[in-house]
Amino acid sequence: MKFSLTAAAVAYAALVSAAPAQLPQEQLPLAAEPREANHTLSARTDAPYGIKKGLAYNDGSITNVLSRPGSATWAYNWGAAPNAPRFQQIPMFWGPGRDGDVNGVMARVNEGAPWVLGYNEPDVSREHGGCAATPRQAYDAWGNDMFRYSDRGAKLVCPAISSWDTPHGHTGGPSGFVWLREFAGIGNNPGQFRCEAQALHWYGRDGLSGRDQAQLFIDYVAYANVVVSDIFRRQMDLWITEFSPLPVRNPQVMAEFLDIVIPWLDRQPFVARYSPFMAETLVSGSSLNVAGQIFVDRSG
Repeated sequence: MKFSLTAAAVAYAALVSAAPAQLPQEQLPLAAEPREANHTLSARTDAPYGIKKGLAYNDGSITNVLSRPGSATWAYNWGAAPNAPRFQQIPMFWGPGRDGDVNGVMARVNEGAPWVLGYNEPDVSREHGGCAATPRQAYDAWGNDMFRYSDRGAKLVCPAISSWDTPHGHTGGPSGFVWLREFAGIGNNPGQFRCEAQALHWYGRDGLSGRDQAQLFIDYVAYANVVVSDIFRRQMDLWITEFSPLPVRNPQVMAEFLDIVIPWLDRQPFVARYSPFMAETLVSGSSLNVAGQIFVDRSG
């Protein structure tokens, strides 16, 4: 999403929660654990100090309170403005063509940003925060939009997809892994995108406890590891750049959720970076709330 917790953001979260959040057990692969379990945490992330935890934020001024030794080390804001100076800023090229900030992203790369995030939720409608691009539209624009940054030395993250996984999403076209498989399948050469990681978004199911939603999230990410690696025909690192239990404004639910998923994410060698939705939900006023305290203190 490109905006703060407005009514549109809440409506999107509710829409996603109506989709199957938990994969049927018969579809969950037996090999859902990491394929490269011998890697250490530091071997699987290049985030500062080997810490995967990051911040997705709109208001850079509130990120300072989330800066703690041993906690989050990187941040992004669905664009290229470096508004969280205590953190490594990862720029995003938000959508194909004119939807991306060409010069802003290049400025961050020239300043040393090691990665550029690709399109934001091309499988989601614009009114719900996505850039609404078909697999073909994204494919046709990707090289012109993104290769200039890899030519300058930045690594690329393939477009962030939602967990709304169906051939007929609310854009009218494919979403989730269906969208990604079509995108990567064009030309039958998934290596052509120069991606070294895949971004995923996930939202939970309202009415469940934080603990129950944590299990849904873990099931989804474990499954995603297998599916994404199958799509790209190699082990692909995952960046979970938006994720939250529902309701998104409930610090108690978020605290219970994060208490479980942060140690799990830190232990998974296929998860390279993660940032919950969003920094603003971890702060009340000018102080950490209960969820923010769990976020800064918990680790694997």
